[in-house]
Amino acid sequence: MDFYLDTAQLEEVRAAAAWGVLRGVTTNPSHMARAGVRESEMRGHIQELCWIADVPISVEVVALDADGMVAQGLDFATWSPHVVVKLPTTVEGLKAMARLSRSEVMASCQGCAHVTDCPIRARFAQQQRLTRRPEINATLIFTVNQALLALAAGASYVSPFVGRLDAVGEDGVALVADLAQTLRVQQQPGKIIAAALRHPVHVTAVARAGAHIATMAYTILTQLIEHPLTTAGLEAFLQDYRRSQEER
Repeated sequence: MDFYLDTAQLEEVRAAAAWGVLRGVTTNPSHMARAGVRESEMRGHIQELCWIADVPISVEVVALDADGMVAQGLDFATWSPHVVVKLPTTVEGLKAMARLSRSEVMASCQGCAHVTDCPIRARFAQQQRLTRRPEINATLIFTVNQALLALAAGASYVSPFVGRLDAVGEDGVALVADLAQTLRVQQQPGKIIAAALRHPVHVTAVARAGAHIATMAYTILTQLIEHPLTTAGLEAFLQDYRRSQEER
């Protein structure tokens, strides 16, 4: 299972990327607002995330109609070859998924502070992937049927919101398991991004349930590596080492 960070904070992405485990970033308008990013600054901010992490970056539209979603999605896809367009799983969203997934657009990277001699852009150019059909992350999924419709419309990723289902008395992990089983039976391509994870137990549970990706807050990611016995064990080893040095 791949680990994604659900944030727009540059320092959090920089820290997670340094671990060597970060495989993607998911953003949304709420994350952008919390990071203090204004609409006019959004392009540059997404491009900076790309430069820091060199991983797929989901960027969410704010339009409610298909025409607006498509226009925003095509614009986002020019910002970086790493941009994944994030669309709501609604009727208008399905229409936009169908159109975007069949449209070709080039990542010009216009306005990026790192575009000159950028190794990321050079790699995509060498692979002839600067012009491509944008990948789509279908968000706000709460049923298997919604996910199947999104995949049929052209989505590459489907994002069930685990924690939000739990908060209203439903079983978010069970949804992930049901969806994973359905995709196996149907031999349906597409990746499950388990989203809205609230604690480390959620991460373990969605991995067992068959999620391809888990996206989480930086605080949850840090909790995955922490354990008091690890800390105590390391300290004991170091104490023994120091003692052996003193005895020589």
